This record gives sequence, structure tokens and C-alpha cells, in this order.
Amino acid sequence: MEDRLKGYPEQTSVLRVLFTLPAFRNAVHGPTSSSMLVGQIAALAMTSIALALRFYLDPLLPPGFPYLTFFPTVVITGFVWGIFPAITASVLSGLASWYWFIEPSGSFALNGPAATALVFYVFVVATDIGLLFLALRALGAQIRSHEALTTALELQKLVSQEVDHRLKNLMATINGLISMLQKHASTPKELGDQLRQRIDALSHSIALLRGAVEGERISLRKAIESALEPLGLTESDRLAIKGPDLTISPNGLIPLNLILHELGTNSVKHGAFSNQSGRLSLSWDVVTREDDRSMLSFVWVERAGPDVSPPERTGFGTELLDRMSRSLGGSCEFDFDGEGLTARLSMQSLHVLEGDSA
Repeated sequence: MEDRLKGYPEQTSVLRVLFTLPAFRNAVHGPTSSSMLVGQIAALAMTSIALALRFYLDPLLPPGFPYLTFFPTVVITGFVWGIFPAITASVLSGLASWYWFIEPSGSFALNGPAATALVFYVFVVATDIGLLFLALRALGAQIRSHEALTTALELQKLVSQEVDHRLKNLMATINGLISMLQKHASTPKELGDQLRQRIDALSHSIALLRGAVEGERISLRKAIESALEPLGLTESDRLAIKGPDLTISPNGLIPLNLILHELGTNSVKHGAFSNQSGRLSLSWDVVTREDDRSMLSFVWVERAGPDVSPPERTGFGTELLDRMSRSLGGSCEFDFDGEGLTARLSMQSLHVLEGDSA
């Protein structure tokens, strides 16, 4: 909840207090079964207190004040516990005041004065509850909009950082390609041709995105290969890719490319592809969680590379993978065992897959 309140410096203290109340929490998150039950019990208790107080004050009041303690009860119940408890309190309060404090008392007789008093009561409580409903709904919408804007700005900042990060990686990758190709190219022309092919591959993800936006079907396998090709991983028999035929959405292309580029770059620099014997296996599948959400799951397994150990601190790459996965409704886990790195990533299918694939 603290994250939701950032950006409201003058109002944070007030909002923090308000969000201790069930009515305001429910306005943002939606009511739960337990909060609804507590609210109904609170409505019954508040009405009982109002009724007892009204009986206590009855000898002190002149005729014509049947709702004196019940109006505040409805407002307080709605402000603290929400709209539905307020409706319950208004109904119970109306019946109690009608039976005991509107003539003829001790019955639900409906004569002219009683009908007038009841119409007045219904008008007032309906107005109170309606205004409270609009206020809570507006506050909930404002907080949710603020949260969405904050998330978008954080993602924009992350992408900006990634642009700088990837430019540095790009220069390092090109430098590594030149060094490697110099060892194997027999002529300057062969060196130039092979280097040009690999540099051209760096633009494939942008080309894929343009095709997807124009309606072309982009398979997940194709997107994966496009992300790994600039690093030279797809040209080796040391890479194994396996998974069902799925269609990636335009919204999923860039985040997936960022994730795979980061993993691939790490593999080339420090992992299985930093030597001549390492192997890489990448598999994916769509699974359904216990909450019925469809998740796209990736397993990245490196073996026979250099010895690996958990990093002493969280670097930019690890933070990028974690935040990108969470921004897509999933998570990422890393296992640094003696055999090599194993990365498990998940993301909500609706964020990265098209239509039927999701």
C-alpha cells in the first residue's frame, strides 16, 4: 500500500490513515468474503448501539426525532466498512425507528405521517450512501490510475537503462565477433561478409515487431531464435530449443527479447558458451496455476560450462530479469549449482501470447 501512496506527498498521511479502514481498502482492491462478513456484523452491532442510545435519549427529546442516532450510524458504517454494510445498517435502522419511534409505536402501521417520515428517511440515507459510493469509487479509480502510471514510468525508466546497457553489450558483442571471426576467416571479404550477417541479425527483433504489428504471425520459436542469433548461439549444435508452437504478441516481443538477450549475453561472457564444450537447453510450455491463470514458463539450462556460483550482489542483469518478469505478471528464479546455471522464468500468457495461444 505504501507504493500506491507515493506521489501524494501532501496527502500521504491522511491516505495512510484512511487505508486502515476496510471501506477504503475495498474501494481499491475490491471486497473479500471475510471483509463482507465483518462489515455485515459491524452493521448489526452499530445499529444495535444506535438503537440503545436512541432509547436512552428518548425521554430527553421532544417528539419528531425518530432518526437522531440512526443517520450518523449509517454514515459511519459506510465510511468505515463500506457501502454494503451501510445499506444493511440503513435498512435495520429504518425498521427499528419505524417500529419504536414513529407513531403508532410498537407496530409497522403505515399512516400518512409515518409514510412521510419514512420517505424522508429513505431520501436522506440514499443520498448519504450514494455520495459515499461515488467518493469511494473515485478514490479507488484515482489510486489504481496512479499505480498504473507509476508502473508505466518505472518500466519506461527500466527500458531507458536497458537501452544504454544494450548499447554497451552491442559494442562488446561486435568486438568479440570481430576477434572470433579473424581466427576463422581466410580472406578479408569472408570476414566482412560474416561480420555483416551477424550485425544484420541484431535488427531482427525490430523487423519481427514491425511484422507482428502489421498482422504477421510470429512464432515463439522464431522470436527466440531472433533474440539469440546475434550472439551466435543458434549456429551451434550445442543449443537445444524445445517447446509447443505458440504465437507471440507484439507486446511480448520486446520484453522477451530483452530477457533472452540478457541471458544469452551472460552465457557468452560467463556461462556455457564462454568455452568450447558448454551446452544450452531452452524449453517452454504453457501451464495453468492454481488460481486458473495461464502462465508461459521458460527453463534455461546451461551445462558443461565454467563453474558457477551465486553472485555476491544483485547486478543490473538480475534486476532486469526480475523486474521484466514481474511486469509481465510472473517471476524468475536462478539456481547456481555445480553443473551450471538453471533459470526458470514465468510470465502471464495474456501479456506475451496472441489469442488462442494465451
